[in-house]
Amino acid sequence: MGSYDLVDIEVTHESVDEVLDSISAEPVGENHLQTVRAARIQAGQPDSELRSLKELDENSVKLLEHQVDAAYRALFEMDGKALLADEVGLGKTIEVGMILKEMHFRETDDSVLVLTPAQLAKQWQAELREKFGLDFVCNYDDKFSGFDAHDHIIASIDTAKSDRYREIVLRQDWDVLVLDEAHYVKNEETDRYDLIDRLSYNYAFFLTATPIQNKLTDLYNIVSLLRPGLFGTRDVFRHYFVDSDQETLVNRSELQDRLDRVMIRNRRADTDIDFTDRTIDTRTFEPSPQERELYQAVSDYVKGAYSQDQGQKLVLMLLQKEVVSSPAALEETIEKRLDDQSELTHANELESILALIEATETVTKQERLLDIVEEARDNVEKGRVIVFTQFRATQREVLDRLASKGYTVHSFHGGHSSEEKEQIVENFEKEGGVLVSTDAMSEGRNLQFCNILVNYDLPWNPMRVEQRIGRVHRIGQKRRVYIFNMALKDTVEEYVLERLYHKIDLFQQTVGELSSILSRLEESGTSFEDEIFERLVNAGSEADLENDFDKMAVDLQEQRDLAEKLEEFNSGVFEGFDLGASDD
Repeated sequence: MGSYDLVDIEVTHESVDEVLDSISAEPVGENHLQTVRAARIQAGQPDSELRSLKELDENSVKLLEHQVDAAYRALFEMDGKALLADEVGLGKTIEVGMILKEMHFRETDDSVLVLTPAQLAKQWQAELREKFGLDFVCNYDDKFSGFDAHDHIIASIDTAKSDRYREIVLRQDWDVLVLDEAHYVKNEETDRYDLIDRLSYNYAFFLTATPIQNKLTDLYNIVSLLRPGLFGTRDVFRHYFVDSDQETLVNRSELQDRLDRVMIRNRRADTDIDFTDRTIDTRTFEPSPQERELYQAVSDYVKGAYSQDQGQKLVLMLLQKEVVSSPAALEETIEKRLDDQSELTHANELESILALIEATETVTKQERLLDIVEEARDNVEKGRVIVFTQFRATQREVLDRLASKGYTVHSFHGGHSSEEKEQIVENFEKEGGVLVSTDAMSEGRNLQFCNILVNYDLPWNPMRVEQRIGRVHRIGQKRRVYIFNMALKDTVEEYVLERLYHKIDLFQQTVGELSSILSRLEESGTSFEDEIFERLVNAGSEADLENDFDKMAVDLQEQRDLAEKLEEFNSGVFEGFDLGASDD
């Protein structure tokens, strides 16, 4: 990078000022300013060890050798600019967490911008807070006031590049840039690429499990954002490293030497990680006549209201999810709608729905949940089960029902303080029983002491489903994990579960793999939930709805096949490469 190679500089408490002074004596230029910045990372530390690791809570994060090595190399051997390209499931987010923690320890992180796909932003926020004690504001938080109002920000890259924020983002001088799913900027003709290319930052860490997506020059574009000039011009790269059909590499040794300066790639086969198996048990239940009538009434109302006012989309989507969760959850939202004066035109429909709620005597899911929990009590130590629901009203009813049957129950939701949450988890581990949680539990918690999880209702966002499962099925889990999915027959919940989630084999995927599968939706700016809802409200008949979901399933299968091909392609390209591994 610069006239001084940081790896060759021994920086000590006594010598760091001399080093900086000697560098500063040179003519000022970009290369040597970058070297000054890199030297500051090492300031005050003779052996450049990761000094912040001793501050981490072992109960919050378990660091693996390859992760620690990647964080160390990115900081001290790559001058704080690295492409972390581990295969899926090896913990690239943990590596970045260690890097950011170390930079915070050394006070080189005054301003940090983390750019991610939209569906991963909140997960990043939770992981950095829960595992590393690093507080970031997310652009989806109510308190987010803009990119010039906070020093530590996690945001969707599409939000950052939007007309509303783009110039503000570019005006800032960021100490650190983190770019997740860096293959999203592979195309130099896109606004995403242009944003990263124009951003001002001192240190940068890019993450991707698939540095090559369609052609080998994808790698050139990504690496050139981090280290301009490392491969020469684009034409030189094509001529020197890529054969004419762009399917194989030439001059591999030279490519490896250059990549080793910027890229770290660990492979599953080279680690000791051994994930246990998952067993999926999907149970669909025939709703009672009252539940069926209620579901139909809500669906009819949602379709009619949406056709009149599409601005109501979020609350109408909420109603469609609540009706298959519990009458109690639905009731709270309907009553709020009736209290809203703008809803007077739909008052009769809403009153009718309330009457149907009152007439619903049996909640089928509650009764069937008892069967699952009873099986666990008979066959599992302390009968531990985690039950996930999206709604507090559903949570309260499930807790009451389980307690009435003599089960030890624990409640976990976003209203609890951090101390209360820790105590709840501790009690659950010690006492056993059933923990009923909202999705406040689905991020940032390690619950490997439990291996049975029930999705009482299913989020339409598959990322959130995997995040739930990730609480128990993660590094450190010693037993087979059992996932029970509950759904009412002939509802949107069953369509999502049977036609979409099983089509992409959701319950065997990791978050990283899901991100690849869902990348088309992310590219278009449409969420998975949006596509489901649009199909639901626009279908003219039950047959149309089934056909629409089948089409979506075929599309998802194509995305999954593409993701698998990309993984095979990357493995083939890098086969035989020791990308980032030391010689010994």
